[in-house]
Amino acid sequence: MDALSDVLGHVRVKGTSWACLCPRAPWGVAFAPTEACVRFLYIVRGSCWLQVDKRSEPRIALSGGDLAVLPHGHGYTIRDQPRSSLLEFDKLMKHAAKTAPGSHHVEFGGTGAASNMIHGAFTIDDPFETPMLSTLPSLIRITPDEGEAVPSFQQNLQFIAREIDANRPGAQTVLTRMADVIFVQVLRAYMESLPAGSEGFLGALRDRHMAAALGLMHQHPADAWTVALLADKVGLSRSGFAARFAELVGEPPLGYLTRLRMERASLLLRDGATLAKASQMTGYASEASFSYAFRQWAGMAPGAYRRASAAKASS
Repeated sequence: MDALSDVLGHVRVKGTSWACLCPRAPWGVAFAPTEACVRFLYIVRGSCWLQVDKRSEPRIALSGGDLAVLPHGHGYTIRDQPRSSLLEFDKLMKHAAKTAPGSHHVEFGGTGAASNMIHGAFTIDDPFETPMLSTLPSLIRITPDEGEAVPSFQQNLQFIAREIDANRPGAQTVLTRMADVIFVQVLRAYMESLPAGSEGFLGALRDRHMAAALGLMHQHPADAWTVALLADKVGLSRSGFAARFAELVGEPPLGYLTRLRMERASLLLRDGATLAKASQMTGYASEASFSYAFRQWAGMAPGAYRRASAAKASS
């Protein structure tokens, strides 16, 4: 298994939603910020101006075949022209649900030139389980040419557009599954666009030695890893490996391993695992040592975390 698959293996996607936006000029839509939400905007036909709600982000022009990804849930706006007035996306969707229940199509705007675009969104159950998210920019743009670097990427986007357009039975299940596929393909395409030696988590996954080390830790988090052992496994000196890992990933190897173990433990506890099982599967020799490490990481004892998670799930 490759390192990217290892990292994404425990990511839980929930709350997927899709909509086919069919505006006519003049038009504009504002999307409110949403915590732990990854958003996609695929331009099927026409064009628009996109602006992330951050002063440092420039306005960008999108046209047919372009895909924009906002991995941090920032608010953003899209318009046919930079000065067009805005409608709130949530209000548009509520109105569409009343006038055409069950339809994913939303028509709005004036009487001018028509555009067609697919908006998708899903939330990560626990964003801390996906360390690469924090290293991604607030906006990723993938053009049709860049998408060709990932086989079937453009075909999958076009497939989603057809599924939304047809609205056949089971479409929501298909679209939910496709969100996972598109997310992985976006990360692949973005990784391919990075220059050699880039810093950050995805840069580390492009580095042969660092990807091997991350893969080992994700595949076998309970093993008794040391910096020296990991360095030996990937063919580097201890000091060279430790420095390179910290430079690219942003934290020392054993710090990353501890966080990985705690994230795995939190998943196990949410699924009802006993302290004995959670400590065993995350490499701790005793429940006491596991409980201490977990309390340091989460700010509460494992048992309290499990009870709180169960209460939240049943509410």
